[in-house]
Amino acid sequence: MIIKWVAWRLIREILRDRRTVAFFIAVPFIVMTLIYFAISEDETVNVGVVTRGIARLFDADMIDALESEDDIRIVPLDIPDTEDDRTVLVDMIQDQLRRRQADVILYMDKQLLEDRFAGKSGSLQIYLEGTHPTLTATGLSAIASAMDDLAASMPTVIDASCSAMCANSVNSKPMELEKHYLYGAEDYRLVDYFLPVFPPFFVFFFTFILSTVSFQRERVNGTLERLMIAPVHFSQIVAGYVGGFFLFATVQATIILVYVLVLISFDISVTQFFSIAVITLLMMLTGLMLGLLASFLAHNEFQAIQFIPLVVLPQVFLSDMIWDINSFPMFFQILSFPLPLTHANGAMREILLKNASLWQVWPELGTLVGFILLIFAALMFTGSRANMVNSG
Repeated sequence: MIIKWVAWRLIREILRDRRTVAFFIAVPFIVMTLIYFAISEDETVNVGVVTRGIARLFDADMIDALESEDDIRIVPLDIPDTEDDRTVLVDMIQDQLRRRQADVILYMDKQLLEDRFAGKSGSLQIYLEGTHPTLTATGLSAIASAMDDLAASMPTVIDASCSAMCANSVNSKPMELEKHYLYGAEDYRLVDYFLPVFPPFFVFFFTFILSTVSFQRERVNGTLERLMIAPVHFSQIVAGYVGGFFLFATVQATIILVYVLVLISFDISVTQFFSIAVITLLMMLTGLMLGLLASFLAHNEFQAIQFIPLVVLPQVFLSDMIWDINSFPMFFQILSFPLPLTHANGAMREILLKNASLWQVWPELGTLVGFILLIFAALMFTGSRANMVNSG
């Protein structure tokens, strides 16, 4: 009888709180939807093809061979067909990779055909963006497989008047792949791609939990209510809490940052260290402010805890942290923009993997500062309304 009474009482309490019921429904629905799209789509490698001279005769063969491979998408390139200068072409190819118009670009000119007709293997030039090891490995594997078909197809275009000696000089040896990396190198590890996003994520995650739970405890103990009826401005209260949490959050952030930098296999300059420290600091402040806001919006400890997966998990799936956001439907790609971790991850990879300066990632930094100011404004508005209710 006691068990039945306790269970029924709990059910009535939960059903009476509409926000709690909404959390019960919304959180698993959102999380499971994100998981579905994350695991249902394979990453696709965008491949561009550039041919010049007599190599243009094999343009269609190369594209057909590549399109027959899984996870390969042939994309158009913004490179004029009339441009034949090798140096200029290489600059244009690298620019296309830098702008992520393609992940891999194949370049084939008359030299390859001359080598093939001379009985040599010949080299196919492959230009790789290089920062994403999974895309790089998938692209190289597909290209290596497709090149066997391409090599075998080359003799079929020999003119009928070609002599027997001429025809015999053509071979079907596997072509060599000469790789050129815009960023990284052949020994670039998969873990090196993911390590740069660990500091902003874990700093945000731990700081958000710390501020959410601690601030909620302050409300339960009645400390916040007593402060709000005191003759102080709400912004001073928020600044005080941020200052108190800042010490412990800084210790956590330092441990995470140093640990990740030790694991990264490539060298880090002093400028890069300073730059990623700035980004980590901004994410720490974002986590602190957002945690205070979530705790203030929650009516009880249960709702405060439910905010954690609702805030954190969408950023794990939609911030290009693990899964490529381009593989998600357009709705989720748009939804990823207002997520702080999206911009922090982009800036960290630009700085560590592409050696960009802090000035070059100013759009991401400006967006993070904007998030902090926006969250602070929302916190002020929420606090002012609560203060008016308490005063009334």
